[in-house]
Amino acid sequence: MAATVPPPNISARFFYGLRTDIQFNAHYVNESDIIYPAGGVIVIYNHIQKKQKFIRLQDKHKPIKSLVLAPNRRWLALNEIAEEGQKPIITIYDLTTCKRRKILTVPFENSTAREFACLQFTFDSKYLVAITGEPDWYLYYYNWDKGKVESHAKAQNPSGQGTVESVQCNPADATLVVITGPYTFRIMNVAETVWRQWGWCKAENINITTCMWLTPDRIMFGTDNCVIMMVENGELRQNCVFNALDVIEMSLKKVETEALEEGGDKTSTTSKDTQSKAESERSTDTDSEVYPVTNFVNFPKGFVFVCGQGYVHMFEKESPHHWRKRNVFRISRKCYKHTRDYPIWSHLDAVQHIAVDPNQETLLITTLRNQLYYVKLFGQHMLQNPEIAFNELGPAMHYGPINSLSMCAWKPIFITAGEQDKSVRIWNYLTDDIEMIKLYQEEISCVSLHPTGLFAVIGFSDKLRFMVVLIDDFEVMREFPIRNCKRAKFSTNGHLFAAVNAQVIQVFSSVSFNNVYNLKGHNGIITSLTWSANDLWLVSCGTEGAVYEWSMSSGQRVGEVILKTNQFAACAVNSHGKVTYAVGSDGEIKEIGSNTIRRNLPLLGCPLDTILLSRSDMMLFITGGEGGVTSVNLPLLDKAIYNEFHMHNKKVTCTALAYDDQTLISVAEDASICIWRLTNAEGRAIALDKDFAYSKEILISKKDLKEKINSINLLSTRMSELETEHSYQLRQAEATQAEKLKEVHEGYCAAIDELKEKNETMENEHSHEIGMIQQDIAKLRSGHERTLQALEADFNIRLIGEYDRYQSLEDKTARMRKDYEQRLEDLAESKRQALREMNNMFEHKLEEKEMLLLELQEQADLEKREHETIKSSIEDDADREIIEIRTSYETQLKEEKDANVRLKGETGLMKKKMIAAHKEIEEFKVQVAQLKLEHIQFQKVISNLERDVTDLKKEIQERDGTIQDKEKRIYELKRKKQELEKYKFVLNFKITELKNQIEPKEREVAELQTQIDDMENEELKLLNIKHELELKIARLNEQLASAKKDFMNQADMNLQLKSTLKKIKIDLHNMTANFQDPNKLKINVKALFHKYVEDIDFVRSRVAENEAIQEFNRQRDHLEKQVAGYRQQLTKALGGSKSDINRIMDENCTLLSEINNLRTELKSTRSRCFQMESILGLSARYIPPAIARAKLKHVTEDREKLDEKFKQKIEEREETIVALKEENDRLLGKMRCVEEADEGSPRPGKSDTQ
Repeated sequence: MAATVPPPNISARFFYGLRTDIQFNAHYVNESDIIYPAGGVIVIYNHIQKKQKFIRLQDKHKPIKSLVLAPNRRWLALNEIAEEGQKPIITIYDLTTCKRRKILTVPFENSTAREFACLQFTFDSKYLVAITGEPDWYLYYYNWDKGKVESHAKAQNPSGQGTVESVQCNPADATLVVITGPYTFRIMNVAETVWRQWGWCKAENINITTCMWLTPDRIMFGTDNCVIMMVENGELRQNCVFNALDVIEMSLKKVETEALEEGGDKTSTTSKDTQSKAESERSTDTDSEVYPVTNFVNFPKGFVFVCGQGYVHMFEKESPHHWRKRNVFRISRKCYKHTRDYPIWSHLDAVQHIAVDPNQETLLITTLRNQLYYVKLFGQHMLQNPEIAFNELGPAMHYGPINSLSMCAWKPIFITAGEQDKSVRIWNYLTDDIEMIKLYQEEISCVSLHPTGLFAVIGFSDKLRFMVVLIDDFEVMREFPIRNCKRAKFSTNGHLFAAVNAQVIQVFSSVSFNNVYNLKGHNGIITSLTWSANDLWLVSCGTEGAVYEWSMSSGQRVGEVILKTNQFAACAVNSHGKVTYAVGSDGEIKEIGSNTIRRNLPLLGCPLDTILLSRSDMMLFITGGEGGVTSVNLPLLDKAIYNEFHMHNKKVTCTALAYDDQTLISVAEDASICIWRLTNAEGRAIALDKDFAYSKEILISKKDLKEKINSINLLSTRMSELETEHSYQLRQAEATQAEKLKEVHEGYCAAIDELKEKNETMENEHSHEIGMIQQDIAKLRSGHERTLQALEADFNIRLIGEYDRYQSLEDKTARMRKDYEQRLEDLAESKRQALREMNNMFEHKLEEKEMLLLELQEQADLEKREHETIKSSIEDDADREIIEIRTSYETQLKEEKDANVRLKGETGLMKKKMIAAHKEIEEFKVQVAQLKLEHIQFQKVISNLERDVTDLKKEIQERDGTIQDKEKRIYELKRKKQELEKYKFVLNFKITELKNQIEPKEREVAELQTQIDDMENEELKLLNIKHELELKIARLNEQLASAKKDFMNQADMNLQLKSTLKKIKIDLHNMTANFQDPNKLKINVKALFHKYVEDIDFVRSRVAENEAIQEFNRQRDHLEKQVAGYRQQLTKALGGSKSDINRIMDENCTLLSEINNLRTELKSTRSRCFQMESILGLSARYIPPAIARAKLKHVTEDREKLDEKFKQKIEEREETIVALKEENDRLLGKMRCVEEADEGSPRPGKSDTQ
């Protein structure tokens, strides 16, 4: 019966992660739902309710290039990359049902492309435009709902240059697209399945990085050199070239009017001219770095783009032709992700994609970190806050692999450690949120959480630290000398914890921190540690193929299984410690008991990574392969019964099970975290108490608590002050507003009275105008009736005439019909008569031929053949004549019939014309009414035009006067022109003479200019030398500062030692009271020994050693940097004179001698430090504790000697400082000598000028 029970099922409840290797990897489905890829699924995340839905992909390991969302936000297209020899695929999903709707591929067999370079839905979401990658570069226009290609064309430039990276569909025309990429720009239109290029396309010298449709007739694109350009109606607008970092507003209408005033059509200029103009604009700011413009996104209220180090620029739309910059967004510099390696900017923070929600309130971005960021679009203006920071959407994720995971028993939390970001994070799997993040400088190798959740063991690169988990920090409680501890784990009850130190497992007490056991036996890397439920057994496994079982009561190894052909990766032990399950590189589950392998069952056919056993010993979970989590049925039989579940698409590195066996946590290599819920765990999960509840207590230090209480008190007092201030301001504002309201009310009353009077006058005028209009209407009505009667009479007469004409035409057609029928009968009779005559004639000839045949029997054969040929030809001629006569008469008959049909059509047209005439009468009636209205309007226009005519006549008279004045002026100018021509002849003669004098002067100026250029080059060289010497001075000043710091450290150490000696004297003085009691004296001496020797022995020695090592490393790094700098200067100066090379060699020699002196000095100071500590009894390295205690009295008595030694140290440091100052003065003097020598040497060309 046990075999029929299915294995436990798990379902993903929440998935943390984001795939950054996919383009366009985040979209808004609606104002609350965001869709993005993570692991092997597509996640639809409701960030308001914190709920997730998943679209599971068919092939989780197939690479995806991009995600594209349809404009109606219902369809999602996945651009999948094909394997070698296969075709790329586009999969379309329905976001309402989360199911696959359609699969599209390349319809042609000769296509060799493995991927679609880009794809885009049309504005109506009915069609999909896709472009294949290299080497094809083909555009396909899909009717995706029907799954067919309606048209296709070549997408690359006709010249074959450039590549395609983007296709954008017009927001109002489904047949218009723009194709862009580096050195590619093509606007293409489809008509009847034929694609044609139109408009500007000369982008051979422009590296286009992004593009969008700003409006249905304007295209805006950005380049790699920080330039934004625009194409309008297929023509490049040369005047619309902007620098992306400097532009504040874009007024396209203003640019158009300027272009019209210039009077030239400059939109057809080449790309080279545009590039030169953009470079000339940027040349005004040569110091600023050039960044590419990327990620253009347009929305109804404006548009955004990326330019600079993580900057997102937003422009707000003020009118159809005007946009103004409103905000600049950026990821905060104080964000926790900016570690010490990247204090300000990291390439990981480069913006990869931008999305705007349907309400245009929120902006969403993704970077190379697996984290979503958002910001409110229309918040503070850039005048109030020039740089608005992005916020993390959801919990702050790790970036880089997660190398350790641990679960808590008392609280619903788990802890993770990041290998790359050097952070420790605590997560709450009930609220799906993160509770604490802590960054460190050292690398973190492992982490383990105490069952209470109040303590943690974290392995660093230098030490293993036992830490207290506070409300917002970790506080170090004890350190253990274990470097790079890869595995550490608390026992089930938390009173012990085990840590791996190389190939030894060290077990410590969580209370006294004593090293309880050292478990030795492994020869390889220890990969897993597992405690039994009662903490009596510890099971470990390693890569050498060994699984060991250790007893925690004796510290001995009580069981072992060694399988050298397998590298064990993980193990699990049941609650009694009798059965162990292990997995490894052979892909098999091994059930171990009584030092033997009971069962060895293959599972997935690939190496297995982790194994996890529930507290009830009834559920087993294993991970292996590429991201699968497998639940195995227990107990194990001859064949494993299991279910496999997929969410990750990378290798799962860690798993953990909650205390109640209801929640499973899995972590993959790509830092994705999945929280699984067990769905059929009834009867298999551990039975908890009814009163069981998770703990909510936290630890906080007394100092932090006091600070928080003080801050609360300060804030409460500040709140009360603000309330009083606000109430006072409110009363003042109410009084001022009441006065303003009174003034406004009085003004409104006066205005109302004036408006009443105006209304009465206007009503009187209106009644008078109505009377006049009614009289005009009556006159127009009578005139209209008279014209209408005249028109009716006229149309009646015309209608009667047309009817009479119609009757005559009908009679004529009847007569013609009879005539044609009679003629047809005559023609038929004549045809029959002709046929009879021809038959008689041919019969007579046939009789004659028969008689001739009887007479000429001898030549019968020849004559017979001749007769047959003649007969056939005659018959053919007769038939031909018959056919010709028939065809001629048939054509005549057809012409008569066509004439008849034409006449019938004309009669029908006449009827239609009569009906149309009736309609025209009705239309004329309507037109008459309209003409009356137009007549009134024309009268008004005529009156206005008459006034304009009078004004124009006055203007003509004025212009006649001005014309006469100008004619007089022209006559005077002509006379002046004659005089100036005479003067011009004289000036030309003088100019020729002056040119002859200027030419030798210009040659002299050119020679002087060359000399000036040479002198400027020499000046630049001297400035470079001066800059290098200033750098040397700065380095020497740093050496001086470090020496001063060492002096201060030694002085502080001297004060500490003095205070320690004082305490020792006080304790010895207190011991003199017990000289008579030997037992008390012995106890006091032991206490003194433990106080100043045992506890401080190790710590002080280590502190001193670390300080000495740090000081040595600091000085070594500083001097190595100096040496590297001097080497660079040496390489730069290799082309110089020998004197410079010798000078640099001398400086290198002096630096090497300084390094050697400092090393010897460091070695001597370290030895003196250890000797001093051994003299004081603080270290047992040189002098044992017994001798140190014997010398203690002698040391305390010779205080003057100690003071002299410390004075000697101070004098030595002062001498070092003096030596450094002398070295600084020496270098300064050498620099002055170099400058004087350079000034003394004559510059080339200077003597010539003198």
